[in-house]
Amino acid sequence: MTSPIKTATFTDMEPRAAVKKSRVFRRSRGGCRNCKLRKIKCDQAKPQCRCCLSFGVVCNYGISIPDLLPSKEAHSQWFGTTCDARPRAKAPIPPLKQRVSSQVASRNSAVSIELDAGSMRTITRFYEELKARFEFPTKDVLQFTRSYPFLMHATLALSLAYDRSLTSASKPNQGRTVREMKHFLQCTTLFQRHLCEGIHPIDRDPVWATASWLSILLFLAIDGSDPSKAWPFKGSETADLDWLRMGDTKWKLYQLTNPDRPESIFHPLSNLYSQMRTSIAASGIDTISPSLYKVCGLDGSSRHDTNPYFQAAQMVTNLKNFEPSNIPMPAAMSFITHGHPEFKVLLLKKDPVALLLLALWYSRVRKSVWWINLRAMTELEAICLYLRKYYSHDALIMEHLPSEY
Repeated sequence: MTSPIKTATFTDMEPRAAVKKSRVFRRSRGGCRNCKLRKIKCDQAKPQCRCCLSFGVVCNYGISIPDLLPSKEAHSQWFGTTCDARPRAKAPIPPLKQRVSSQVASRNSAVSIELDAGSMRTITRFYEELKARFEFPTKDVLQFTRSYPFLMHATLALSLAYDRSLTSASKPNQGRTVREMKHFLQCTTLFQRHLCEGIHPIDRDPVWATASWLSILLFLAIDGSDPSKAWPFKGSETADLDWLRMGDTKWKLYQLTNPDRPESIFHPLSNLYSQMRTSIAASGIDTISPSLYKVCGLDGSSRHDTNPYFQAAQMVTNLKNFEPSNIPMPAAMSFITHGHPEFKVLLLKKDPVALLLLALWYSRVRKSVWWINLRAMTELEAICLYLRKYYSHDALIMEHLPSEY
């Protein structure tokens, strides 16, 4: 099996600006847990060591702070950035050989990444999965990783997540690995820096590819294996629901990068993007399963703009038209891409009907999309446990809960 990346001049290490080997330090017993996980020397500065500060995570000397928790500054890179990411004036495009070196050296701050044989195999498995099951210009995207380190980090994180999905049957409810989280954090840091410099014309496809990968990575950002400690038992202000907040950011980048343009590697997906942006909610209540009418408070006068549950109920009903293991991507993802703004607010408030509809969506699409299944393994059970604990008196809610949970 050949690798989708033609050259591997890179080992799966953290970005470095120089090839000089670091000294080997003996780790201190008093260092923070993040530094111990990353196998680096902690300077033990309080309240935040310099290594955690530069890496964009909250330092954790105590047990109350999770490992590798993104700092508020790192979190705001996606949800509240103040950078101007508008396209700038068109710059001259250098020859290809010059472009590869100058992109990495100047636009990406001389960051280099190296891939060892294991990382190449991980990426190749991910590549083969996408090539076989999804309409996505994966080969072209992977070639961009040679010049855009933030895209390489996103690809590595997603490839590691896919590897995790391969063992999910024997190791259910396993959280993200340290390597996966490290690449995710490095991607968001470098990507934010790149966006703050503006999106040049030659960068539009790599930027959109990275946004696509990150939207999946945010969906996979659920840690821990105990459903009784996962959201909705946790507060809605946690990063567990960042995937719900990502939609607006991704839509802005869609407008800035315009992947529908004829010269884009994503142009063949124009119809797919159009389907994912076009709501089916213009039709009436007859497109919703009658069994959901009462639980969602629907009647003959209900429409998508008058009832926040209307679209979600309609999309869940539509999934019954497909085999569970063969649901088309637009139908599977419509629940996320077309969610009514008020419905998202209800989810954040842990409204029981909104939680029920989310549980029904999970139960029907998890066999078709591997990254949805990874999250559903913990969160679907958590939602059902939560509803049974706090709403066991609501017969309608109990009647519609997925039977397997």
